[in-house]
Amino acid sequence: MNKKRIKYIHVFIWLFAIFANLPYSTLKQVMSPQIIVSNVIGFLYLMSVFYFFYLVMVPYFLNRKKITEFFAISFLVVLIMPFFGYTILFLSRAYFDGTFYHFYHDYSLKMHMSGYYPVLTAAVFGSFFSVIISWFTTMNQKAELDKQKLAVELDLLKSKLNPHFLFNTLNNIDSLIHQNADEASAALIRLSEIMRYLTYETSSDEVDLKREIEYISNFIELHRMRIKTPEDIRFEFMGDQNVLIAPALFVPLIENSFKYASFRTNKPCVDIRLSSVNGLIVFEASNFCDNKSIDSSSDHSGYGIINLKKRLDLIYPGRYQLLIEPGEILYHTKLTINTNADQMYSN
Repeated sequence: MNKKRIKYIHVFIWLFAIFANLPYSTLKQVMSPQIIVSNVIGFLYLMSVFYFFYLVMVPYFLNRKKITEFFAISFLVVLIMPFFGYTILFLSRAYFDGTFYHFYHDYSLKMHMSGYYPVLTAAVFGSFFSVIISWFTTMNQKAELDKQKLAVELDLLKSKLNPHFLFNTLNNIDSLIHQNADEASAALIRLSEIMRYLTYETSSDEVDLKREIEYISNFIELHRMRIKTPEDIRFEFMGDQNVLIAPALFVPLIENSFKYASFRTNKPCVDIRLSSVNGLIVFEASNFCDNKSIDSSSDHSGYGIINLKKRLDLIYPGRYQLLIEPGEILYHTKLTINTNADQMYSN
């Protein structure tokens, strides 16, 4: 459900509430300014209760499964809010009367309880409306995620069948067969592992980080075959490998590093680092490049940084940060993902 439609629903609900609670007899007579102000204050007061539960209580407590805290705070809020509501009404009355004499003179337990039920009603409707909107939003996101997942699978299919990468690798292996049969066999196994990973495991919602690490290692080793100084390519990992993560998130960033890396002067030419600590995954890739060969408007990966951002927005909303720092000499990317579902990552 998009934001524009949600706004229309809000407007409709409040217009309905106004006309439903406006007695027909008041339309035939001229109300005094004090009565008009009192009605407006009461209406705005109930709106504040409604949106407090809609925007605060449900998102920060109920949606995060903090059920006990939600009901405890809700009970206290609903219990004490009538006092503040009547205090505002008494202020408006004192303003029109021109005196604060006997300010709380009419206040009683019966009056307090008469304001309790409207507050409770506003709280219940605010919570219910927030839950319904969240449910519709989640369903839409799931449908969009399934659609995006299908698109990613098709793009990954194109990526793994990329003739340029495949033919270059096979040519290197063919040359290596005559020089070192054992290394050629190991390279074929790495290529097979890459194809198997992109074909089967990327269809899953999540994979072990260990499988991503194996993919990166195999990808790097195949590229090391192509250069005279394989030590110019570095890959380091530290932390927990058993964390679950969406598959193939690092593919476009790694492809960019090798696609635009210059292996002429600077060392290391490609430097990839990956860490996983307490569910926080940090991926960094740096490469020295020839800035003239990079077109900033072009698509720099098999399915692009744009598609990567879309996947991150759908899978890890509010729990990731992607930094891309293109420089004249050094191109640096950093992706931080918080895999803890109950924690938000601040961008």
